[in-house]
Formats: sequence, structure tokens, C-alpha cells
Amino acid sequence: MRTRKPGRLRDIATAALSVFTRQGFRLTQMVDVAREAGISAGALYNYVDGKEALLELALAHSFGEIGEQDEPFRGSGLASVGAALAAKLSESLRWPILENALRRSATAHTDMTAVVDELFTFVTQHRYLIWLLDRCGAEIAELGGVYQTAVRGRLFADFTRFVGMTPAGRELDDAELAARARAIFEMVVWMGMHRHRDRQPPAISDETARQAVIAIALSAMQARN
Repeated sequence: MRTRKPGRLRDIATAALSVFTRQGFRLTQMVDVAREAGISAGALYNYVDGKEALLELALAHSFGEIGEQDEPFRGSGLASVGAALAAKLSESLRWPILENALRRSATAHTDMTAVVDELFTFVTQHRYLIWLLDRCGAEIAELGGVYQTAVRGRLFADFTRFVGMTPAGRELDDAELAARARAIFEMVVWMGMHRHRDRQPPAISDETARQAVIAIALSAMQARN
């Protein structure tokens, strides 16, 4: 009789998330995930029935949906996962401070502080999901464009509109506005997310990184005299 260890599914999900993010979908084999999880490839099939289900498991784990259960994970298939993922991303990944700021006719330095703080928190908390979608989305048609459309593109468009509503932003032409907004956005994303897997990361805490990006964003959007 096959036995399953409590909590093992979560270990497999963690391993799958790591391997798919590192290697992508096509290069990843079941044995790679089994090795990362510290189990045999045969034991892995006690929990999932194939690589597609492993990817769905990794996605579920990145949303915090895998607990201590030890029942096998039954995926729905990549043919249907794209639409479900898009709906889930649009519903669960929100930026209310930025959305509220956009409802007003103008913004202030206090708004910039709060919006940049929210953006930093967003990319820090969801970095594993973002890394997974970035890596596998280019290879899988069902996932391709989901992150770019439902999250990154929408968030960047909202942030650019917000920057254009600041006193300094209203003084910029379209090209300058796009460049300024993109520079701030990418700085926050790198400090909040990508620095965690940089080979030579700065020796700073999340809070130090947070305060640095807020200070630089405020400086970048000072109104001209």
C-alpha cells in the first residue's frame, strides 16, 4: 500500500516552484523536482500524475493554497489553467492605494510615499508567483501574456497615470513621463523583488530597501522651480 507523508505535498510544491522558476517548463523533468524535494521519482507520482499537474501545483503554492494536506493534487490541465489564472490574478492581486489615488484629480508627496510603499510590498510578497510566470509564460501558450496583461501591464499603466497626476508629472511631456515612471517602477521592482536572487545583493534589510526607494521616488518627482 502506498503511503503519503503529511506535509510532503507542500514540500513538492516548494520544489516545483523552485525548479520551474530556475529551468522553465520545457527543461524541467519530474526527476528534477523529485531530487529537489528529496524523494524518489516514483514517490513523486504518489502526489501528482505528471509535469503539467506539477506546474499547477507550483502555481497554487505561489498563491498560498497548499497547506499540510497529503492527498494527491489533481490538476485541471493547462488548456483551462490560463483563463482560471487570469481571473484569479485580477481578483486577488490588487493595489487599492494606487487605485484610490487615481480617482482623485491630483496627487501629493504623501500619495507618492504611500503608492511606492504599496508597490514595494506587492512585488516583495508576490515575487515567487511573478518569477514563475515570467519564466514559464514565454514557453506555455496557456500562460503566455497572463502576467503581462493581468498584472504587470495593468499595474505599470496605472502607475504611469499616477505619476502623470503629480505636480512634477504634469510638467513632463509624454516621453519624459514614460521614462520617469518606468525608472521608478523598475527601481522598486528590483529592490523589492529581484535583489533577493541577485548573486551579489546589497547587504540591506527589506525596510532599508523600502525607505530607499521611497526617498528616491520622492526626489525624482520634485516639481521644477
